[in-house]
Amino acid sequence: MQRIKCPADFAGEFGYRTLGHPLNPRRIFERFTICLLICGANPSTGAELPPPYQIRLGDPRGARLAGPASTNAVWGSTITPSQMEPDRPDSPTGADPLEPVNRVTFAVNLKADQWVIKPVAQAYQTVTPTPVRSAIRNVFGNLGDLWTSANNVMQGKFREGRTDATRFLINSSVGVAGLMDFASDWGYQKHKEDFGQTLGVWGVPAGPYIVLPLLGPSTLRDSVALIGVDHHASPFRYLADPGARNAVSTVRLTDSRARLLDREKALQGIALDQYLFVRDAYLQRRQSQVLDGNGPED
Repeated sequence: MQRIKCPADFAGEFGYRTLGHPLNPRRIFERFTICLLICGANPSTGAELPPPYQIRLGDPRGARLAGPASTNAVWGSTITPSQMEPDRPDSPTGADPLEPVNRVTFAVNLKADQWVIKPVAQAYQTVTPTPVRSAIRNVFGNLGDLWTSANNVMQGKFREGRTDATRFLINSSVGVAGLMDFASDWGYQKHKEDFGQTLGVWGVPAGPYIVLPLLGPSTLRDSVALIGVDHHASPFRYLADPGARNAVSTVRLTDSRARLLDREKALQGIALDQYLFVRDAYLQRRQSQVLDGNGPED
């Protein structure tokens, strides 16, 4: 599968020309920001990106492409009109039959984040020293390595599963119960797998896009995997004291939200439909995770 390079000179090459748009600095900045946030790449270095990470915002006026196939100058790929149709079953819109309900849940989640979750995360980031936050993340990450190892094995990726199991053993012993991540320093690569990805590898379709209360974007497949399997795989789930379980869950949620504070600043001022942005980014990212960064076969 051919990799597609992220543009080295983004502003100079991209102006929505191939989609019939004039050169627009705001749209250049929008696509540039999406590239950074979702692809995790630095356009100045020409980092290689898998095809699923090509975020297609589409025509903001709602028009569809017509006529012969056009070539995207930035991504170096050919886009046919059928690939840009929003009502295709494999397109984000086709995967979102519950959009009216999802939008309501999304709006409620945004308000909950604005009024409660984000302020708590900001306070947590302010009062908690960076080494302590790192140690907390390492502990959660270390326990996650064990479940990631199990999912890699279930997906038939035995080498990755062995690496993740080794990471858990190293960090649980030398790293003092996972407080320090020596395994990464010693060259053991960290992976992130969950049962939703495992079901995807097994051929289970993603199903409709769903926005879960407080938990955010998901699909039918990922929701069943998260609630039915992943949730029960956490060792904290079996703490005898309910107060301890709730405290651990609160810390984990707060720490996860705190890690997004700096990243979300780049989105401020961008005139996008936030719901569509999150939905399209999530669906494409999950597809890439299931395919391990490889594009779908033609």
